[in-house]
Amino acid sequence: MGSPSVAPREWAVVVVGGLTLAFTAWGLAGVQLWSLHTLLAGGLLTWLLSVVPMPQRWNGVDGEHGNAQNVKRLLKFPVFWLGLAFLAYIAIQGVNPAWEQLRDDGGWWVEEVESVSWLPAGVDTSYVPMNAFRVLSSFAAAFTLVWGLWVGVRRRSSAVLLLWTLVISGVVMAIVAMLQKFSGADAVLWTVKSSNANFWGTFFYRNEGVAYLNLIICACGVLYFYHFNQAERRGQTGGPHLLLFVFVAVLYTSIGLALSRGGILFGGLMMACFFIAAAARWLFSNSVRNSILLTLLIGSLLGGGGYMMFQYVDIQDIETRFGDIEATIQSADQDSRAITTKVTWQMAKEELWLGWGAGSWRYIFPMYQKSYPEIYYQRYHPKRGWIGRKVFHYAHNDVVQFLCEYGIVGCGILLMIFGYWVWHLLFRASGNTLCALMLMVGLSTAFGHAFVDFIFQSPVYWLALNGLLCVSVKLLSLHSERVYR
Repeated sequence: MGSPSVAPREWAVVVVGGLTLAFTAWGLAGVQLWSLHTLLAGGLLTWLLSVVPMPQRWNGVDGEHGNAQNVKRLLKFPVFWLGLAFLAYIAIQGVNPAWEQLRDDGGWWVEEVESVSWLPAGVDTSYVPMNAFRVLSSFAAAFTLVWGLWVGVRRRSSAVLLLWTLVISGVVMAIVAMLQKFSGADAVLWTVKSSNANFWGTFFYRNEGVAYLNLIICACGVLYFYHFNQAERRGQTGGPHLLLFVFVAVLYTSIGLALSRGGILFGGLMMACFFIAAAARWLFSNSVRNSILLTLLIGSLLGGGGYMMFQYVDIQDIETRFGDIEATIQSADQDSRAITTKVTWQMAKEELWLGWGAGSWRYIFPMYQKSYPEIYYQRYHPKRGWIGRKVFHYAHNDVVQFLCEYGIVGCGILLMIFGYWVWHLLFRASGNTLCALMLMVGLSTAFGHAFVDFIFQSPVYWLALNGLLCVSVKLLSLHSERVYR
């Protein structure tokens, strides 16, 4: 007798949550209001579908869902309370401004205003281009999606479907990015004008685009080892995991063509870990080791993937893009990003515990920036001296910028959320150790990349990162429950 059918409530969560995850590949990085609010609507609807009271037929007959049961599951979920605390923290920063943005015909500036000093504070400015409430929308989209998926997904098949949805959407975006490059497109998706000439796929900033594709490589790794393990248990010599070799090759080819130094480095690390782990897993697999046909197939996939990458990626362009690594290292302290990080750290130390406020960096930074001519002005003219003015929207170091904006208290809450996922990966991934390893590598490379860029500032990247962690950990947890129940 087969298992009971999946509850309609769970199907609703999977469909809406899956569409929201797939949309991350096409949401133009979430920088436009319509895309940000679409993410928010998707997250909120996913969460509501998981907990709102519904007729019994929506809860199904498998015993996994119930009106009170789902609410209790949410209330027992630490990430719900931590996420709620962080959202409240940002909201307080928004309604308790310590600085106000003022304007006249000559431009804008900020002035200090009276605030409640013992509460988190921020900058009083508009939703467009940035303020605390816009940041709140981005975090609320990610957290509500996570809450909904954690509560509403109770079948491993549902979690696997969500991961495949994310992967396929991301791979298609990687292909579109390459088509744009080969066709000489001067607009995102051939239609949306970009202020940045170095866009990639649907991302206006290529470094964010390739960071997103690195996340998709991580998701491919999780699915590969999960399906490989399933095939091993069933004594099969093939399965859907073989397709993921091709996907990984396509993704890294797209990353290489983007000529993003951070993407190539961190993506290369992801690729190396994936192939080493895949080779080790294959060598210790009895069902695969004895199959000559499958050995040839895997060799063909690896060879074809390598050929694809070297055929389409111009290695000379990559070498030019990286330049003289030794010279770059020697002059690192003079690099504008390094100086910006140094200044941001100085800012952070002045409001170390509670931070300057969500979305405040671009407004407070100029007060410190003016003390550093090399990053305050565009260039130095031999006769006229320093001229022009550089405008920074982000610090190009999300780790330090987060500390600057949210302080130790806010960052501590975020670290506890990520710590919850890490705890699950370390202690609840029985039988799927390599899946957990890929997630740990993916999380490490995400934070490493964020230390030298502003990838966490993209709402779609932030939602995809949190969604990937949630769904993957949920899959491994459900597998563990089935094993030891």
